[in-house]
Amino acid sequence: MLCRVTLSEPGVLSVNLWNTSELVKSNHRYERGTGLLEGGLLTMALFIVVIALTTKTWTYLLLAAWLVGNLRLGAYAMGWDNHWLGHSIPMEWMPLIRQVTVAAYFLLTYTLFTQLFRSAHNASHPRLLRAAQWSGLVLLAGSFLLPYEWFEPLMWATCGFGILIAAFLLAINLYRSPSRFRMWHIVALSMALCVMFSGTLIVLFGRTEFTDIFNGVVALLLSSVTVALAVAERMREDTLERMRAQTELISNYAMTPMGMFTLDSSGVFLRMTHSLEQMLGISMRHSQGGRWTDYFEPQDWIAVASATKAGHEVEIKLLDSAARPGRPQHFVLQATLSGGHIDGSLLDVTARTQTIQRLRSLADNDPLTEVLNRRGIEKAVGQALDDVAKGVPCSLAYLDLEHFKRINGLFGHTAGDEVLKLVCERIQACLTEQQKVGRIGGDEFVILFSGSTAAEAKELATRVSASINTATYNIGARAFQIATAMGVVALHMGMTVKDAISAAAHACRDARKRRRDVMVYEENSLELQEHAEELRLFDQLEGGHSPRGLYLDMQPIMSLHSPMESLNFEALLRVRDSTGSLIPSGKFIASAEENGTITLIDKWVFTATLEWLAKHENRLKNTRFVNVNLSGVSLNDEKFINSLFNVLERYEALCKLLYVEITEGVALQDLDRTRQFMLRLRRMGAHIALDDFGAGYSSFSYLKELPADAIKIDGALIKDMMAHETNKAIVRTISELARNLGMKSIAEWVEDCDTLEALKEMGIDYVQGYAVSKAKPPIDILNAGSILDLVSDPDTRAFIMRQSRE
Repeated sequence: MLCRVTLSEPGVLSVNLWNTSELVKSNHRYERGTGLLEGGLLTMALFIVVIALTTKTWTYLLLAAWLVGNLRLGAYAMGWDNHWLGHSIPMEWMPLIRQVTVAAYFLLTYTLFTQLFRSAHNASHPRLLRAAQWSGLVLLAGSFLLPYEWFEPLMWATCGFGILIAAFLLAINLYRSPSRFRMWHIVALSMALCVMFSGTLIVLFGRTEFTDIFNGVVALLLSSVTVALAVAERMREDTLERMRAQTELISNYAMTPMGMFTLDSSGVFLRMTHSLEQMLGISMRHSQGGRWTDYFEPQDWIAVASATKAGHEVEIKLLDSAARPGRPQHFVLQATLSGGHIDGSLLDVTARTQTIQRLRSLADNDPLTEVLNRRGIEKAVGQALDDVAKGVPCSLAYLDLEHFKRINGLFGHTAGDEVLKLVCERIQACLTEQQKVGRIGGDEFVILFSGSTAAEAKELATRVSASINTATYNIGARAFQIATAMGVVALHMGMTVKDAISAAAHACRDARKRRRDVMVYEENSLELQEHAEELRLFDQLEGGHSPRGLYLDMQPIMSLHSPMESLNFEALLRVRDSTGSLIPSGKFIASAEENGTITLIDKWVFTATLEWLAKHENRLKNTRFVNVNLSGVSLNDEKFINSLFNVLERYEALCKLLYVEITEGVALQDLDRTRQFMLRLRRMGAHIALDDFGAGYSSFSYLKELPADAIKIDGALIKDMMAHETNKAIVRTISELARNLGMKSIAEWVEDCDTLEALKEMGIDYVQGYAVSKAKPPIDILNAGSILDLVSDPDTRAFIMRQSRE
């Protein structure tokens, strides 16, 4: 037998000489393998096409096309691709068909698996997927345009790249979300890839004993069946997901309190769902259903339809006449207009509305007493100020319960809470519906007298005060008595909410100091003007500005032993309003302590004093010390203490002149804290003087605990000393005590020369008061050569001259 072979592509040719029986056996094996492969895969593909057309699941069509491609690739790998369904394909067509088969199979595999597993793949590494897609398109174009010797390296590069991407993405997704579905994915794609890989190897290296025809056919069928099972598993997952979504939708719809209805043009119910019948308590079977206006307010249906189209909610409420206990009362209305009818829905939002109302109530009301809280009363005051601008009078009262904290301290907060509830009940019993009360502190209340002038509000406030003060409060087996102080102000244009409440609180403090039940500040009263000026100064301080109106005066402190040798003084705060009138410093400081701005004032006083000393140090050669007062509120403010020492560090060289006056009562409130503060001052070089010493304290044992440098005797003891022998004895005792402890003694409020003489005889070191000099402007201190230049009283001048000659 003479044969001629022309290779259409690179390959390995092997020739075997068989006898007749072996040739028959080989042909039989070939025909059986090709029949099994083509019949099995085409039958499976046809069956899947029928399923796709029946279920309209077009992914099955893609699977059927992939199976046909799998068949052709397998035939190509096994050398059978020149036959198709028992017919031979011309050999000149084979190179193009084979190249297109590889490229098409690559794209089919990519498309099938990205569709089946898009949620897993597309979520991560989308660039890799796009690269695989474009490489497949390039391979398809090359299959039509390139000869085999050029197409072959492109095929290997593309297929290898695709296999690597598929393996990488499978591994990533299996690691992130391992599941049965992911395992099917791994097995299916791995077998398909193995078929591609083994097929190309067979094409290159030829078939051997290992690649028996039957084994190849079985491998192709198994791989296709496995992929089909993976697709079925994916479809099952999709079906279950749809069923879950449908079940959730049906459940939500069943649980959603919504009713549908249709109205005619006159507003009569034509139809409604059973759920709406239950909401409204009617039955369309036994009646006409009634009119819309039997249940709800009339609606502008064109506006409702427009709001529905825009996605806005229209909330409506059931009429009180139609409301029934336990039934919905608040709804969201949606509607459309069609053919003269109104089709709409009502969504029950009663629970939501009630929750919002409850939250609003909690936001504006005090949960204990159920009156307004600070936020609520401030909103009411803001509305009242708007009404004042329209000419409606209104007044505001600030009420404080005196000594209420004692009830909490002695009998517990439960008893205190019950008292507060009863107080609020008594206040509300005296008020109309338009008048409101709010609790803004533990025992502090604000009452808004809407529509009342200051004079009318005074009568109402007196009635409220009498109601609270006259009757006892019986809590269990105990009875309590409450006393109040109340300040009333008339609201006027230009006031802010903060200013109004602050002014009323100022009036309340005045009432407490003057032992009055009610103190009224009329509009444009001097008290209101002073308070407005105080607020202006406080705002400037809080804004970090040096306030206009604050300045310092200096009151000389004279040595009784050598008056001409030193020129010492105390820095005193002075306050002027915008008109230049003086505001009493005591009231200003008390207000600052009440509203928490005293720390800013103390810092300003210390800073201003030290700046002045630094500027004029060369003109103060005779000054041995300068006294500066420190508020008890500031002493207990850690932030202020730190800022004070920052100021002292800037003027450390002048600290040796500084005597910080701390009130005796404040020093004893927290002995350890005061001691630590004093020690820190002394480390800076400053000194400490205990102010108002002897004002109500009988035990001096604490003095050994405090590192003080001077004792400043309370002025009340000095002022009447010459008329009371007891005062003389107390002052003499304090003088001896100070001397024994190594402290200096300073007597204030010295108003005549006789007192000077007596204090000199008792051994007092320094005196301060009108007998020496009133407070002077700082320039007078700078211009004075000695204390004598500042003293105007002739008897005191004579006393100084005598002391200088001795």
